Amino acid sequence: MEALDASAERNVALVAQVGPEQWDDPTPCTAWNVRTLVGHLIAGRHAYCGILHGCPATELRSIMARQSEAADGDPVGACEDAVRALRAAFSEPGALERAVTHPTMGEMPGSRLLVQLVSDAVIHSWDLATAIGADPGLDDRLIEFAYAFYTAPPFTDGALYTIGYFAAPTNPLAAGASPLDRLIHLAGRG
Repeated sequence: MEALDASAERNVALVAQVGPEQWDDPTPCTAWNVRTLVGHLIAGRHAYCGILHGCPATELRSIMARQSEAADGDPVGACEDAVRALRAAFSEPGALERAVTHPTMGEMPGSRLLVQLVSDAVIHSWDLATAIGADPGLDDRLIEFAYAFYTAPPFTDGALYTIGYFAAPTNPLAAGASPLDRLIHLAGRG
């Protein structure tokens, strides 16, 4: 939960830094601009709440289909609301032990779903910061947390790329790369 709070705090802070002229700017997620990336963060948090509560895949797809407009209006407020809903859901008695079914990753305990959510938020903090020219402000513990998740089963032996989670890196990792550089490279961003 500490990692959830830290990653969510960073996401909200970055959303608050988006300038009015930056919403249509490209991001390292080539299919998304800044608005759809922020919408993905907002809608994704609601989808994770749905996964935790056993929503059917059709409902989850409906939530994610609205990500393009999720950042309209008050994106900072919408992001904060989504974070509060997520924190409440994962704080429910038994939430971390509950068996859940992720539409892509299959069945897992709620605790693993939480780790997946935090890891995704860390990557997208970097994406958003890069798109708007801000410091990602990610501490090494969050970076290592996400890296450990994306290098453990079921993501070993290239599965991270074959299941379409990320595009494979196109360049070799530079010698002496920082922990953030290693994570970003692993996510196909560098």
